[in-house]
Order: sequence, then structure tokens, then C-alpha cells
Amino acid sequence: MSLHFQVYAEFTLTKGKPQLGSMSISSTRAGCTRLPFYPFDYSLLTISRIFPTLKKAHSYIAYLQGLYSDSPAPPPVLDGGQKDLFSEV
Repeated sequence: MSLHFQVYAEFTLTKGKPQLGSMSISSTRAGCTRLPFYPFDYSLLTISRIFPTLKKAHSYIAYLQGLYSDSPAPPPVLDGGQKDLFSEV
């Protein structure tokens, strides 16, 4: 199975409105998803999507940052500090 990229977006409620609290991205071998889903180990304020390419994952992150432009969430870093996969290729 090929390498995919999972984006987690955690939200908070501020005065009844959702606000993007934080995001993370990690590599995975799980299957891709067309729609966001709620991971079982997180609350209902967390959604996740799995993308086939890093470029599509970054596009989704940019979309969320544009949608919640007043959010304090910093951009996520792939796998806890790893910026590029297979940079020697």
C-alpha cells in the first residue's frame, strides 16, 4: 500500500462558532477519504482527512486556513519536524 497523508483539524467553540484551534499532518498507509471523518480517539470537534499526495494535503490545509482566517492555529509540520520526505530523490 502506498504512502498517504492524514490531516487532523481540531476546532474550538467560541461564542457558539467553530474556530480552528490546531492542525497536524502525518504520513500513513491508510486508505484515502473523500469526506472528512471524526476519528474515534478524538472528540466531535476534530475532523480528519487522508490524501493521496502531500500537495493535496497542503491544499486542504490552505483551504482551512483561508476559511478560518482569524484562527490562531499555526501551520502544521509533517511528522513532528520532518519537512520533506525522501529529499534525496
